[in-house]
Amino acid sequence: MPRLRDLIPDYIRSLPPYPKGRPWRRGEEVVRLSSNENPLGPPPMAVAAIQEVLQEVNRYPDGAAEELLNELARHLGVGVENLVLGNGSDEVIEMAVRIFVREGDEVIIPAPSFAYYRIASASEGARPVEVPLKDYRIDLHEVICRLTPRTKLIFLNNPNNPTGTIFTRGEFRSFVEDLPEGVLLVIDEAYGEYVTSPEYPDYRDYLALERPILVLRTFSKFYGLAGLRVGYGIAKEEIISALEKVHQPFNVNLLGAVGALGALRDEEYQRRSSLVNEEGKRYLSEGLRRLGVSFVPSEANFLLVRIGEGVGELLERLGEARVVVRDMKGYGLEGHLRVSIGMPDENRRFLEVLERWKTSSSP
Repeated sequence: MPRLRDLIPDYIRSLPPYPKGRPWRRGEEVVRLSSNENPLGPPPMAVAAIQEVLQEVNRYPDGAAEELLNELARHLGVGVENLVLGNGSDEVIEMAVRIFVREGDEVIIPAPSFAYYRIASASEGARPVEVPLKDYRIDLHEVICRLTPRTKLIFLNNPNNPTGTIFTRGEFRSFVEDLPEGVLLVIDEAYGEYVTSPEYPDYRDYLALERPILVLRTFSKFYGLAGLRVGYGIAKEEIISALEKVHQPFNVNLLGAVGALGALRDEEYQRRSSLVNEEGKRYLSEGLRRLGVSFVPSEANFLLVRIGEGVGELLERLGEARVVVRDMKGYGLEGHLRVSIGMPDENRRFLEVLERWKTSSSP
């Protein structure tokens, strides 16, 4: 009888685990600035919509999520045929890899970036090809240089997680001109709603290109529904039709579908999300500059902060003060912390702990 180990492919056994952050615990009183969640809580209109259907969770949801798709298409200004829903954008990542990648193919991934790109690719037997960032930004020129005949898919997250940097419309235009046919480009815009730069590419421009491009978005960040796991992809109809063939049945659950619909309709919540993020990011940025702590300017809802050798001691101080941030050591960024933008009092508490640590560690 074969051992269980022999039944598992080598490329599965060698997969690294996803680098998990500190889990949320109900009732725990901490300042949670570790997972890039929306500090406002869920949208009131989403909560109201969910409460209306709580007594119906014994029923399967609409497998096509038709009402959500129609509202999302109207909101984005695209056709329903250009949209596919997922159990979080993670599922859409899996769908794309399953369709477009075969064992032995190569998938280009910026490093560091969202860790699940590598896991999803390697789980299909593909070879992840990591392209280091340049000055904390995705190096589009180096991505082109790493292309080979075996390259089948490229992941680009814009803004990049964990740096918060973007590539611009002009940079992308030059990049795509050098991109060969036969390669799917997946552009992950999980934080796209937070971007204020006028140079940020427009997802509708991607649809106009004669290239296979899939844009990913999510309700987890800007829309405050991380616990419901609703994401989606935007692409030409031919790509969407292929993706629709491989997703899970009822992949968007009943509460997720009605919650996302409520979030799309809650324009006041969306306005507050933008305002709280911009004001909080400005406050943290000014505080870090005042303390002489360097960081990467961000277009997302977090800042990558450079601490250096004392990062372990600072993490201990933060833990004692019940302030949770993300250590970036697991992403290859030794001495860096990723700090999500929180509510004003939460941002203040982080800076207070940082200032006390800076003062006590100064010679």
